[in-house]
Amino acid sequence: MLDRQPRRPSRRRCHKRSRRFPLRSITSTAMFTYFFITSTIVVPLLTNFGFTTPVARGAPVSQGLSPPPVDSGIYPDPELCHGNCSWIHDPAIVYEDGTYWRFATSGNIGIATAPFLQGPWTYRGALLPHGTSIHLREDQDIWAPTITKRDNTYYCHYSVSYIGSQHSEIGLATSSSLTPGTWTDHGSIGLPQNSRYNLIDPYVFQDSKDAPIYFSFGSYWSGIQQIEMTSTDQLRAWTGAENDIKNIISNTTTNFAVQEGAIMHKHEQYYYLFFSVGQCCRRAFELMPLGDEYHVVVCRADSITGPFNDAHGKDCLTENGGTTVLASHGDVYAPGGQGVMVDPKSERSVMYYHYGELVSCLEWMGVELC
Repeated sequence: MLDRQPRRPSRRRCHKRSRRFPLRSITSTAMFTYFFITSTIVVPLLTNFGFTTPVARGAPVSQGLSPPPVDSGIYPDPELCHGNCSWIHDPAIVYEDGTYWRFATSGNIGIATAPFLQGPWTYRGALLPHGTSIHLREDQDIWAPTITKRDNTYYCHYSVSYIGSQHSEIGLATSSSLTPGTWTDHGSIGLPQNSRYNLIDPYVFQDSKDAPIYFSFGSYWSGIQQIEMTSTDQLRAWTGAENDIKNIISNTTTNFAVQEGAIMHKHEQYYYLFFSVGQCCRRAFELMPLGDEYHVVVCRADSITGPFNDAHGKDCLTENGGTTVLASHGDVYAPGGQGVMVDPKSERSVMYYHYGELVSCLEWMGVELC
């Protein structure tokens, strides 16, 4: 995050939309960030990993992880969102007893619920209304929550950092309910800071109740890190050695060395690691050249620990591998912060993510859920 531009937009007032793109007639604002849910991308990907990686016009094949096209028409457009849909970033969604629960960056981890993935979403409150016990500095923020359930306890791992910093921590809060007001903050889980990685964007994956727990995190520097944890206790207070932290994804290509927000999804016998690549969240006057901005990449492995390869067989740790599955297109700019889940209601694999919308004056305005 040393060179990163602000990934959290300032809280300017967001105009309510009644249909697809009414803001084209509003001159005071022009760029939104949304959250989109689709099975259009994920289902073909999981059933046929041999498709061709999108390559931008003029991009040399030797570049490794290829910059995506922005006008190819191969990506689906976002759907509408209903209810509380503004200022959502790095969303995490879980389903419990007929209700979808959404947890998001900032606002001390804002919580919202909905009867369907598309909404209507209702804001319920903050997970940590008084903030975290982790204190780095006054302008710190709480980023990228991830939710898991262990027996009858919910775990929310989160990262604490500030823009442009590698001085970060990963913390934990627990609750017997997903409801705001029931969460207990435990502070840092004790992962060591190190110059080769950044302690942000945690994610927890476990194949089955008796299988090992795998904890991933990281961005910038040497990419995505993974730890095998021997017990649930390690999720509360990690006691391992620093050499237990393994680098599983790395890319040294210019403008694509940024990798973050990795999530694991298993389909049949394969493990898919989705992560965000490129420069995130530039302001209107600092927008990256099209093709260098945030987009979603995937690598696949036979084992949860790797090695991970892209659709062309390139190693995603040693050969700059990675297959782009979602990128800027039309008015959709810099999609990322993705999650993948099997929707209990439709029983389909879906991907959700945030993105910016480009119209008229190209201004970063806010975040919405679609």
